[in-house]
Amino acid sequence: MSEASDPAQTSSAALTSGAACIGAGRIVLAQLPSPPGKNVFREWAGGMGTALPSTRTGWGHDQNFYDIPLLALLYVARGLQQAGADLAYHDFQDRQHLELAEFDAAFAGASVLITQLNLPSLEHDIQLIARARAAAPGLRVLLLGPSAKWFAPRLLGEGVADAVMQESEELLTPANALALRDGRDEALEGCAVWRQGAVVMLPARTRMASLDFVDFPAYDLLDFSRYESDYYLDRRYRYATVFTTKGCPYSCGYCPYPYGFGKRLVYRAPERVADDIARLHSEFGVEQILFRDQVFTVNPKHARAVCEAIIARDLGVVWVCETRYDVLDRELLELMWRAGCREIHFGLESADAEMFATVAKSDGKPSLERFAEVIAMTKARGMRAHVHLIVGLPDESRRSLRNTALWLRKVRPDSVQLAYFVPYPGTPLFEGLRASGELGDLDRIDWESFGSFTDPVIPTRHLSIDQVRRGRARLAVDWQFTLADRVANRLRRLAGLQAA
Repeated sequence: MSEASDPAQTSSAALTSGAACIGAGRIVLAQLPSPPGKNVFREWAGGMGTALPSTRTGWGHDQNFYDIPLLALLYVARGLQQAGADLAYHDFQDRQHLELAEFDAAFAGASVLITQLNLPSLEHDIQLIARARAAAPGLRVLLLGPSAKWFAPRLLGEGVADAVMQESEELLTPANALALRDGRDEALEGCAVWRQGAVVMLPARTRMASLDFVDFPAYDLLDFSRYESDYYLDRRYRYATVFTTKGCPYSCGYCPYPYGFGKRLVYRAPERVADDIARLHSEFGVEQILFRDQVFTVNPKHARAVCEAIIARDLGVVWVCETRYDVLDRELLELMWRAGCREIHFGLESADAEMFATVAKSDGKPSLERFAEVIAMTKARGMRAHVHLIVGLPDESRRSLRNTALWLRKVRPDSVQLAYFVPYPGTPLFEGLRASGELGDLDRIDWESFGSFTDPVIPTRHLSIDQVRRGRARLAVDWQFTLADRVANRLRRLAGLQAA
């Protein structure tokens, strides 16, 4: 696999036509606010988005979360900067309460809006885009992300958007935005448009060969005071997100990342990754990196080169990544530690042997024994081992939940994230459940309920929605405490002593 390419190969070809005729009209890049009663995390779930409840009655976003920016917007913004475009970046999630008059004012004089909508806020996002159009007559809208891609026929047919990106969005969006601004719709590529009453897919003439087509994503547009947290590693850090690769070649049936980030891997050169981290550290005070690669060690050669490039800089920056247990060994763990890795996230999904083999890791050689060994190696090297679990996969049962709890209790990862199964559009499980009729009438689906953490959205073949909900609550306790532990803790509390 190619790990780098000449950035001139991609960026100059994509932007030549737009850069040659910079005209009037500001291009606005926006992260939309969360709707009332909900906090939407727009980059998670492959860009489909996740959500948690809020007591807010208006637009905005609660500020007490480990939030991450939409990296695609930063790549696009840098491409527009390189083309000399007049642009503005608005993060409407940077405050608890947003006055809609302020939202409207942001579009004064704007000619193009680039933004992303998400499943948990789908209808609300559509309302906001309509509001932006009303505030700026003639505004043209270019949408990014997998939710827009999935709903492109509706969004284009109803006039919500003028174009919806379908591929290579970080590379092609700048030139497409310039084309929309200048009325050169014939120059659009890699997107869907509405022509003569139907959706037309415009192929990409330029393919994204790597992530090296910008020198440095436009991190300068961020307010880094917003990106400070002690959520990871038990110390408050200023943090940033970075790609060393984007895309996932695996075919896990539940996972939205291959649809959202693409199945084809594209790389950022290890030296550029180290350059990015060095600049984030020196110019913005960043001390912690969250690598957004879905499988950081998917190509061990590339992962080693990234680690070696970071070690050579001796920056003292710590980082967190996600990977699979079956593409990691002791030697690579040691190198990752030396480069600053202090926490690794693993997608376990289920520790029931049958579900692990058939659903969670159906595209590799499944081995819960090897998974346990890798968690033990990770902890022994001084790194935290965090595992992701999905409760409510189609064949989930009381027995599978119990097996998962027993495995976790034995293996003892440092932390566990429990999410509900969501049949994300574009995933193999979504297609299977749609074909079997288990999803019901798609026109009646409440897409905004697809948040993954608050409530289950579909029963399993063995459990009702209420049973899935109670199963998750019980698993959250069972993996940490046996019945004897719980009895002992209750006795301690009754005696006025601190529980274990």
